[in-house]
Amino acid sequence: MKISSKWITTILLTFLSIALVFVLNPDGQLRILANLLTFAGIYALAAIGLNVHFGLTGLLNFGHASFMGVGAYVTLLLIPHAAGREGEINENGLPFLAALAIGIVAAALFGLLLGLPAMRLRGDYLAIVTIAAAEIFRLLIRDLESITGGVYGIINFSDALQKYRPVFFDEAVARLDLAPAQIWVGLLSWLTVFIVLLLLKRLSASPWGRALRAVREDEDAVRALGKNAVWLKLQSFMLGAGIAGIAGVFLAFNYGSVQTTIFVPLLTFYVWAIMILGGVGSLTGPIFGSIIFWAIISETDKIASLIFENADGQQLAGVRFMLVGLLIMMLMIFRPSGLLGKKEELLLNVK
Repeated sequence: MKISSKWITTILLTFLSIALVFVLNPDGQLRILANLLTFAGIYALAAIGLNVHFGLTGLLNFGHASFMGVGAYVTLLLIPHAAGREGEINENGLPFLAALAIGIVAAALFGLLLGLPAMRLRGDYLAIVTIAAAEIFRLLIRDLESITGGVYGIINFSDALQKYRPVFFDEAVARLDLAPAQIWVGLLSWLTVFIVLLLLKRLSASPWGRALRAVREDEDAVRALGKNAVWLKLQSFMLGAGIAGIAGVFLAFNYGSVQTTIFVPLLTFYVWAIMILGGVGSLTGPIFGSIIFWAIISETDKIASLIFENADGQQLAGVRFMLVGLLIMMLMIFRPSGLLGKKEELLLNVK
Protein backbone atom coordinates (compact mmCIF):
# COMPACT_ATOMS: atom_id res chain seq x y z
CA MET A 1 0.00 0.00 0.00
CA LYS A 2 1.40 3.34 -1.06
CA ILE A 3 1.76 5.94 1.70
CA SER A 4 0.93 9.49 0.61
CA SER A 5 3.35 12.37 1.06
CA LYS A 6 0.93 13.97 3.54
CA TRP A 7 1.21 10.99 5.88
CA ILE A 8 4.99 10.83 5.53
CA THR A 9 5.29 14.55 6.34
CA THR A 10 2.88 14.29 9.28
CA ILE A 11 4.60 11.28 10.85
CA LEU A 12 8.01 12.88 10.33
CA LEU A 13 6.93 16.15 11.98
CA THR A 14 5.40 14.23 14.89
CA PHE A 15 8.61 12.31 15.55
CA LEU A 16 10.66 15.50 15.21
CA SER A 17 8.42 17.22 17.78
CA ILE A 18 8.84 14.37 20.24
CA ALA A 19 12.59 14.35 19.57
CA LEU A 20 12.67 18.09 20.37
CA VAL A 21 11.19 17.32 23.79
CA PHE A 22 13.93 14.75 24.48
CA VAL A 23 16.72 17.06 23.30
CA LEU A 24 15.58 20.03 25.39
CA ASN A 25 14.98 17.88 28.50
CA PRO A 26 17.98 15.69 29.23
CA ASP A 27 16.56 14.95 32.69
CA GLY A 28 13.13 13.44 33.35
CA GLN A 29 12.42 12.81 29.68
CA LEU A 30 9.90 10.04 30.28
CA ARG A 31 7.84 12.09 32.77
CA ILE A 32 7.74 15.07 30.43
CA LEU A 33 6.75 12.87 27.50
CA ALA A 34 3.97 11.27 29.57
CA ASN A 35 2.67 14.72 30.55
CA LEU A 36 2.77 15.86 26.91
CA LEU A 37 0.92 12.79 25.61
CA THR A 38 -1.75 13.08 28.32
CA PHE A 39 -2.56 16.67 27.39
CA ALA A 40 -2.31 15.77 23.70
CA GLY A 41 -4.90 13.02 24.10
CA ILE A 42 -7.34 15.29 25.94
CA TYR A 43 -7.00 18.16 23.50
CA ALA A 44 -7.15 15.81 20.50
CA LEU A 45 -10.53 14.65 21.79
CA ALA A 46 -11.70 18.27 22.12
CA ALA A 47 -10.42 19.07 18.60
CA ILE A 48 -12.30 16.07 17.19
CA GLY A 49 -15.49 17.50 18.68
CA LEU A 50 -14.76 20.89 17.13
CA ASN A 51 -14.03 19.17 13.82
CA VAL A 52 -17.58 17.79 13.88
CA HIS A 53 -18.82 21.39 14.07
CA PHE A 54 -16.50 23.05 11.59
CA GLY A 55 -14.92 20.29 9.53
CA LEU A 56 -18.10 18.32 8.88
CA THR A 57 -20.82 20.98 9.06
CA GLY A 58 -19.04 24.31 8.60
CA LEU A 59 -20.23 25.84 11.88
CA LEU A 60 -18.00 28.58 13.31
CA ASN A 61 -18.01 27.71 17.01
CA PHE A 62 -15.74 29.95 19.10
CA GLY A 63 -17.22 28.89 22.43
CA HIS A 64 -15.99 25.29 22.55
CA ALA A 65 -14.57 25.74 26.06
CA SER A 66 -18.11 26.09 27.42
CA PHE A 67 -19.07 22.60 26.23
CA MET A 68 -15.97 21.19 27.88
CA GLY A 69 -16.86 23.10 31.04
CA VAL A 70 -20.45 21.85 31.15
CA GLY A 71 -19.32 18.24 30.83
CA ALA A 72 -16.70 18.68 33.54
CA TYR A 73 -18.80 20.58 36.08
CA VAL A 74 -21.91 18.41 35.75
CA THR A 75 -19.88 15.20 36.10
CA LEU A 76 -17.83 16.42 39.07
CA LEU A 77 -20.83 17.82 40.93
CA LEU A 78 -22.59 14.45 40.69
CA ILE A 79 -19.73 12.45 42.26
CA PRO A 80 -18.24 12.81 45.78
CA HIS A 81 -16.26 16.06 45.93
CA ALA A 82 -15.39 19.16 47.93
CA ALA A 83 -16.13 22.66 46.70
CA GLY A 84 -16.21 26.31 47.65
CA ARG A 85 -14.35 28.57 50.03
CA GLU A 86 -14.72 26.21 52.99
CA GLY A 87 -14.03 23.10 50.94
CA GLU A 88 -17.14 21.35 52.24
CA ILE A 89 -16.94 17.64 51.47
CA ASN A 90 -19.93 16.01 49.81
CA GLU A 91 -19.53 12.26 50.27
CA ASN A 92 -22.77 11.38 48.47
CA GLY A 93 -22.86 10.99 44.75
CA LEU A 94 -23.39 8.77 41.76
CA PRO A 95 -20.94 6.18 40.41
CA PHE A 96 -18.44 7.77 38.05
CA LEU A 97 -19.75 6.13 34.86
CA ALA A 98 -23.32 7.25 35.57
CA ALA A 99 -22.16 10.79 36.34
CA LEU A 100 -20.03 10.82 33.17
CA ALA A 101 -23.00 9.76 31.04
CA ILE A 102 -25.12 12.55 32.53
CA GLY A 103 -22.27 15.04 31.99
CA ILE A 104 -22.02 14.08 28.30
CA VAL A 105 -25.77 14.41 27.88
CA ALA A 106 -25.70 17.77 29.68
CA ALA A 107 -22.99 19.07 27.32
CA ALA A 108 -25.02 17.86 24.32
CA LEU A 109 -28.19 19.49 25.67
CA PHE A 110 -26.26 22.73 26.25
CA GLY A 111 -25.29 22.52 22.59
CA LEU A 112 -28.97 22.12 21.74
CA LEU A 113 -29.96 25.00 24.02
CA LEU A 114 -27.32 27.24 22.45
CA GLY A 115 -28.14 26.06 18.97
CA LEU A 116 -31.89 26.61 19.03
CA PRO A 117 -31.67 30.43 18.81
CA ALA A 118 -28.29 30.52 17.06
CA MET A 119 -28.57 27.94 14.27
CA ARG A 120 -30.42 30.30 11.98
CA LEU A 121 -27.33 32.50 12.06
CA ARG A 122 -24.36 31.95 9.76
CA GLY A 123 -20.67 32.65 9.72
CA ASP A 124 -19.44 35.53 11.86
CA TYR A 125 -22.79 36.00 13.61
CA LEU A 126 -22.80 32.43 14.86
CA ALA A 127 -19.20 32.82 16.02
CA ILE A 128 -20.11 35.93 18.05
CA VAL A 129 -23.05 34.17 19.73
CA THR A 130 -20.91 31.16 20.74
CA ILE A 131 -18.20 33.41 22.21
CA ALA A 132 -20.83 35.27 24.24
CA ALA A 133 -22.42 32.02 25.44
CA ALA A 134 -19.05 30.69 26.60
CA GLU A 135 -18.38 33.84 28.62
CA ILE A 136 -21.89 33.79 30.13
CA PHE A 137 -21.31 30.19 31.20
CA ARG A 138 -17.94 31.04 32.77
CA LEU A 139 -19.37 34.00 34.69
CA LEU A 140 -22.33 31.97 35.94
CA ILE A 141 -20.00 29.24 37.20
CA ARG A 142 -17.90 31.89 38.95
CA ASP A 143 -20.89 33.55 40.65
CA LEU A 144 -22.78 30.41 41.72
CA GLU A 145 -20.28 29.62 44.47
CA SER A 146 -22.76 27.70 46.62
CA ILE A 147 -23.19 25.14 43.82
CA THR A 148 -20.04 25.21 41.70
CA GLY A 149 -17.46 26.39 44.23
CA GLY A 150 -17.02 29.67 42.34
CA VAL A 151 -13.44 30.87 42.02
CA TYR A 152 -12.38 28.32 44.66
CA GLY A 153 -13.40 25.47 42.39
CA ILE A 154 -13.96 21.78 43.02
CA ILE A 155 -11.43 19.42 44.60
CA ASN A 156 -11.17 15.93 46.13
CA PHE A 157 -12.94 14.14 43.29
CA SER A 158 -10.09 12.18 41.68
CA ASP A 159 -10.76 8.93 43.57
CA ALA A 160 -13.99 8.50 41.61
CA LEU A 161 -11.93 7.69 38.50
CA GLN A 162 -8.70 6.44 40.02
CA LYS A 163 -10.39 3.64 41.97
CA TYR A 164 -10.91 1.83 38.66
CA ARG A 165 -7.14 1.67 38.18
CA PRO A 166 -5.98 -1.98 38.29
CA VAL A 167 -3.20 -3.01 40.69
CA PHE A 168 -0.94 -4.38 37.95
CA PHE A 169 -1.16 -1.00 36.20
CA ASP A 170 0.19 0.78 39.29
CA GLU A 171 3.06 -1.66 39.58
CA ALA A 172 4.04 -1.33 35.93
CA VAL A 173 3.92 2.48 35.99
CA ALA A 174 5.81 2.68 39.31
CA ARG A 175 8.73 0.82 37.74
CA LEU A 176 8.99 3.64 35.19
CA ASP A 177 8.98 6.29 37.95
CA LEU A 178 5.81 7.90 36.57
CA ALA A 179 2.61 9.13 38.24
CA PRO A 180 0.00 6.35 37.95
CA ALA A 181 -2.91 8.81 38.28
CA GLN A 182 -1.82 10.90 35.29
CA ILE A 183 -0.92 7.89 33.14
CA TRP A 184 -4.35 6.40 33.87
CA VAL A 185 -6.10 9.60 32.72
CA GLY A 186 -3.91 9.74 29.61
CA LEU A 187 -4.56 6.10 28.76
CA LEU A 188 -8.33 6.53 29.11
CA SER A 189 -8.18 9.72 27.03
CA TRP A 190 -6.42 8.00 24.12
CA LEU A 191 -8.73 4.99 24.37
CA THR A 192 -11.71 7.37 24.13
CA VAL A 193 -10.11 9.14 21.15
CA PHE A 194 -9.92 5.89 19.17
CA ILE A 195 -13.47 4.85 20.13
CA VAL A 196 -14.82 8.25 19.03
CA LEU A 197 -12.84 8.07 15.78
CA LEU A 198 -14.34 4.68 14.96
CA LEU A 199 -17.82 6.06 15.65
CA LEU A 200 -17.26 9.17 13.53
CA LYS A 201 -15.79 7.16 10.68
CA ARG A 202 -19.01 5.16 10.48
CA LEU A 203 -21.17 8.25 10.80
CA SER A 204 -19.26 10.31 8.21
CA ALA A 205 -19.67 7.50 5.66
CA SER A 206 -23.41 7.27 6.34
CA PRO A 207 -26.15 9.30 4.60
CA TRP A 208 -26.31 11.46 7.73
CA GLY A 209 -22.61 12.32 7.45
CA ARG A 210 -22.97 13.14 3.76
CA ALA A 211 -25.92 15.39 4.62
CA LEU A 212 -23.75 17.29 7.12
CA ARG A 213 -21.08 17.84 4.48
CA ALA A 214 -23.78 19.04 2.12
CA VAL A 215 -24.87 21.61 4.71
CA ARG A 216 -21.28 22.81 4.89
CA GLU A 217 -20.96 23.08 1.11
CA ASP A 218 -24.32 24.67 0.29
CA GLU A 219 -27.03 24.97 2.90
CA ASP A 220 -29.54 26.45 0.44
CA ALA A 221 -29.18 23.44 -1.84
CA VAL A 222 -29.87 21.13 1.11
CA ARG A 223 -33.05 23.06 1.89
CA ALA A 224 -34.07 22.89 -1.78
CA LEU A 225 -33.80 19.09 -1.62
CA GLY A 226 -36.28 19.01 1.27
CA LYS A 227 -33.79 18.39 4.09
CA ASN A 228 -34.07 20.19 7.42
CA ALA A 229 -30.72 22.01 7.49
CA VAL A 230 -31.37 23.55 10.92
CA TRP A 231 -32.03 20.16 12.52
CA LEU A 232 -28.92 18.70 10.88
CA LYS A 233 -26.83 21.54 12.29
CA LEU A 234 -28.37 21.05 15.73
CA GLN A 235 -27.50 17.35 15.64
CA SER A 236 -23.92 18.22 14.68
CA PHE A 237 -23.74 20.80 17.46
CA MET A 238 -24.98 18.29 20.02
CA LEU A 239 -22.58 15.55 18.90
CA GLY A 240 -19.53 17.83 18.92
CA ALA A 241 -20.58 19.30 22.29
CA GLY A 242 -20.93 15.83 23.82
CA ILE A 243 -17.42 14.87 22.66
CA ALA A 244 -16.09 18.14 24.08
CA GLY A 245 -17.82 17.34 27.37
CA ILE A 246 -15.82 14.10 27.66
CA ALA A 247 -12.60 16.02 26.97
CA GLY A 248 -13.51 18.52 29.70
CA VAL A 249 -13.97 15.70 32.23
CA PHE A 250 -10.55 14.22 31.46
CA LEU A 251 -8.97 17.68 31.61
CA ALA A 252 -10.41 18.22 35.09
CA PHE A 253 -9.17 14.83 36.32
CA ASN A 254 -5.73 15.50 34.88
CA TYR A 255 -5.49 18.76 36.83
CA GLY A 256 -6.98 17.20 39.97
CA SER A 257 -9.11 20.30 40.56
CA VAL A 258 -11.29 22.53 38.42
CA GLN A 259 -11.73 26.31 38.48
CA THR A 260 -13.32 28.82 36.15
CA THR A 261 -9.84 29.86 34.97
CA ILE A 262 -9.55 26.57 33.04
CA PHE A 263 -12.47 27.04 30.66
CA VAL A 264 -11.51 30.41 29.20
CA PRO A 265 -11.37 31.61 25.55
CA LEU A 266 -7.67 30.66 25.41
CA LEU A 267 -8.73 27.01 25.69
CA THR A 268 -10.90 27.39 22.60
CA PHE A 269 -7.97 29.01 20.78
CA TYR A 270 -5.77 26.01 21.60
CA VAL A 271 -8.38 23.60 20.26
CA TRP A 272 -8.83 25.62 17.06
CA ALA A 273 -5.05 25.74 16.53
CA ILE A 274 -4.84 21.96 16.95
CA MET A 275 -7.69 21.35 14.51
CA ILE A 276 -6.22 23.66 11.85
CA LEU A 277 -2.76 22.19 12.35
CA GLY A 278 -4.04 18.62 11.97
CA GLY A 279 -6.31 19.41 9.04
CA VAL A 280 -9.91 20.59 8.87
CA GLY A 281 -12.28 17.74 8.05
CA SER A 282 -9.67 15.06 8.74
CA LEU A 283 -10.71 12.50 11.34
CA THR A 284 -7.15 11.59 12.35
CA GLY A 285 -5.63 15.05 11.86
CA PRO A 286 -6.36 16.29 15.42
CA ILE A 287 -4.31 13.40 16.86
CA PHE A 288 -1.09 14.45 15.15
CA GLY A 289 -1.94 18.14 15.42
CA SER A 290 -2.37 17.84 19.18
CA ILE A 291 0.94 16.02 19.72
CA ILE A 292 2.88 18.55 17.64
CA PHE A 293 1.07 21.51 19.21
CA TRP A 294 1.75 20.37 22.77
CA ALA A 295 5.36 19.57 22.00
CA ILE A 296 5.79 23.16 20.83
CA ILE A 297 3.74 24.67 23.67
CA SER A 298 5.58 22.75 26.37
CA GLU A 299 9.04 23.57 25.04
CA THR A 300 8.69 27.18 23.82
CA ASP A 301 9.81 28.51 27.21
CA LYS A 302 13.11 26.70 26.83
CA ILE A 303 13.45 27.78 23.19
CA ALA A 304 12.68 31.38 24.18
CA SER A 305 15.22 31.30 27.03
CA LEU A 306 17.86 30.16 24.52
CA ILE A 307 17.00 33.03 22.18
CA PHE A 308 16.43 35.74 24.81
CA GLU A 309 18.72 35.54 27.80
CA ASN A 310 17.57 36.84 31.20
CA ALA A 311 13.93 36.97 30.06
CA ASP A 312 11.27 36.97 32.80
CA GLY A 313 8.09 34.86 32.93
CA GLN A 314 5.86 37.35 31.13
CA GLN A 315 8.35 37.76 28.31
CA LEU A 316 8.65 34.00 27.93
CA ALA A 317 4.85 33.67 27.81
CA GLY A 318 4.74 36.35 25.11
CA VAL A 319 7.37 34.53 23.08
CA ARG A 320 5.39 31.30 23.47
CA PHE A 321 2.34 32.77 21.77
CA MET A 322 4.51 34.49 19.18
CA LEU A 323 6.08 31.14 18.23
CA VAL A 324 2.70 29.40 18.12
CA GLY A 325 1.31 32.19 15.97
CA LEU A 326 4.34 31.96 13.68
CA LEU A 327 3.79 28.22 13.36
CA ILE A 328 0.16 28.72 12.33
CA MET A 329 1.13 31.45 9.85
CA MET A 330 3.75 29.24 8.23
CA LEU A 331 1.29 26.38 8.10
CA MET A 332 -1.36 28.52 6.40
CA ILE A 333 1.20 29.75 3.86
CA PHE A 334 2.86 26.45 2.94
CA ARG A 335 0.08 23.96 3.77
CA PRO A 336 -3.25 25.83 4.13
CA SER A 337 -5.22 22.59 4.39
CA GLY A 338 -3.27 21.44 7.48
CA LEU A 339 -1.23 18.28 7.80
CA LEU A 340 -3.91 15.80 6.74
CA GLY A 341 -6.75 18.04 5.58
CA LYS A 342 -8.06 18.79 2.12
CA LYS A 343 -7.80 22.29 0.71
CA GLU A 344 -11.46 22.40 -0.33
CA GLU A 345 -12.57 21.67 3.24
CA LEU A 346 -10.88 24.69 4.83
CA LEU A 347 -13.88 27.01 4.58
CA LEU A 348 -12.82 29.96 6.71
CA ASN A 349 -15.16 32.20 4.68
CA VAL A 350 -18.31 30.40 5.75
CA LYS A 351 -21.52 31.94 4.44
